[in-house]
Amino acid sequence: MSVDVAYLAIGELEKALSQYEDKLKGIEDTWRAFVEASQALKGAWDGDSARVRIRLDQIQGVVDELNRELEVLAAKRELGLISEEDYQRLSEDAKKKIAELEEKAKALRDKAMQIEARVKYVWARSLTKERLSKIDLVALEKRVEDMYSSGKIDQATYAKMKTEVAIMKAVWDMLNVVEPSV
Repeated sequence: MSVDVAYLAIGELEKALSQYEDKLKGIEDTWRAFVEASQALKGAWDGDSARVRIRLDQIQGVVDELNRELEVLAAKRELGLISEEDYQRLSEDAKKKIAELEEKAKALRDKAMQIEARVKYVWARSLTKERLSKIDLVALEKRVEDMYSSGKIDQATYAKMKTEVAIMKAVWDMLNVVEPSV
């Protein structure tokens, strides 16, 4: 083999490897942007999901109040304090409002659950070994248990945090299996 062939091979290899390095750099830059955006989204959702639950509870409170009003209307009708005609009109109006509010609340609850699942999925995919190595998962899990047992967090928050810790542990284990040697 001549020296010219060796130099030609070197040039081709350097060009091909350089192209792969450029492509990998682009993917890694895109990945970093994805990770940052996913982490920011998760943080925003964690704050806003509590407001979503509060608003859904408020809607349910209005539905409960309308149901109580229906009971009062029925009692007033039985006592002869309102006419049958007024009872029918008022109870129909309350029932329409209840049905509308329940339908809207269900649609919003379903949408919130879908968003929660999507946010969790994107967040889980964005977890990196670098980020997870900064978290003591065993201590975090114990802290969640302690907060729940002392009454500092409710059942829903406890379940959410337990799931998130489990996700982080699973991702950590998976990343340790597929760790690239860079």
